[in-house]
Amino acid sequence: MHAMAPALALLWSIGSGSGCGGGQGGPGGGNPDGGGGGDAAPLTGATNAWTWIDVPGMGCDDGSGTGVAINPMPAGGGPGALFIYFMGGGACWDGSTCFVLNTAVHGPFRKAQWDAAAPGLAHPLDRARAANPFRDASYVFIPYCTGDLHAGNNVATYDAGGPRTFAHVGRRNVEALLPRVRATWPAPGRVVISGSSAGGYGATLNYDLIRRAFPGAEVALVDDAGPLLEGDGIPADERTAWYANWHLGDVVDPLCADCRADLSKLYPALVAKYPQDRMALLTSLQDSVIRAYFLIPTGADFELRLRALVSDRLAPTETFRTFAVPGESHTLLGAPDTTTSGGLTLEAWLGQMLTGAPSWATVGL
Repeated sequence: MHAMAPALALLWSIGSGSGCGGGQGGPGGGNPDGGGGGDAAPLTGATNAWTWIDVPGMGCDDGSGTGVAINPMPAGGGPGALFIYFMGGGACWDGSTCFVLNTAVHGPFRKAQWDAAAPGLAHPLDRARAANPFRDASYVFIPYCTGDLHAGNNVATYDAGGPRTFAHVGRRNVEALLPRVRATWPAPGRVVISGSSAGGYGATLNYDLIRRAFPGAEVALVDDAGPLLEGDGIPADERTAWYANWHLGDVVDPLCADCRADLSKLYPALVAKYPQDRMALLTSLQDSVIRAYFLIPTGADFELRLRALVSDRLAPTETFRTFAVPGESHTLLGAPDTTTSGGLTLEAWLGQMLTGAPSWATVGL
C-alpha cells in the first residue's frame, strides 16, 4: 500500500489549485480543546480585498498556528452569500506517507504562505470576473496543512526513523473557525461549501458541520475532484489508517454507520439529511492524481469505479449531480470559464445549480 510514487505528493499539490508548501517544523501537539468554546469574535478585514487572520485554536501538522483568509463582499453589493473554500494539498496517514514520501503539504501556513498562494487562487474566488457565479459572495479560504482531508481529530505518533508526531487536526481547525465565521456572517442567504482535491474531500466531510451552523440559509456543496469511490476503490488499509490515525470516525460515524466499509455511502446520507440542498461532484473521467493516490492501475479502471459511484450513489438522488470531462486532468475549478461538458461551460452549469434551474443535470457521463 505504501509503494506510492514520491511524485504523487507533487502531482496532488499542483492539482489542488492551491499548491502551497512550506517548511517542516518540529513535532507539535495540535489543539487540545478541539475547538470547543473557541473565540467567537468576528473576522474583520477590508471589503473587496483579501485579509489574512491568525485564528487561535487552528494549527498545522508541526504544531504551528494557522488561520484563515477572508474577502468580504462590499456592503450592498450582493444578497448576503458566503463561499467557503477548502484548500487542497494531498493526504498522509503513516510514517512513510507523512515523513518519507511526503504525500501531503506541511506547515507552517501563516501570512507568508498565504501571500505566496493568493496569486494562484481558483477562479471562483475572483470577484472581478463578471461570469463568476460566486461573484456576489463573501469569501472564506481555509488553508490546509494537516494531511487529513480537513477531517482529522488526532495527534498521531509515527515511526519514521524514530517516533515523530503529526497533528492531524483539520476537523478541529474547522470547529475553531466556525464560531467566528458565524459571528461575521450570522444570517447569509446562501452558503456554498467547496474545495479542490483534498479540499473537495474536506468540503464533503465538513458539510454537515457547516450546514448545521446556517440552518436558515440555502446551502450547496461543490466538490472539485474529491470522489469518495465505492468500497475498496479507496483501499481498505488506507481507510483503516484514516480511521485509526485521523479519528475519521468522529466525523463520519454519526452520519453513516456503514461508511467504514464504504465511504461512498456518505453521499446518500448527506442527501437524506438535507434533501433540499443541491450538491455537485466535478471530475475528469480518468483523474490521474486520484487514481494514483488510491493505487488504481489504469485510467479505464478509475473510470469504471467513477461511473459506478455516480450510478449507484449520486444519480438515484434528486439533488446530487456530476460534471465530468474526458481525460486525466485533476481539478476543474481553475478554469471554469473554458472547461466544457454537455455543451455547457462549468461556470454556466454551476450557475444553473445555484439558481435552481430545472434543466440542471449530470453531464459528461
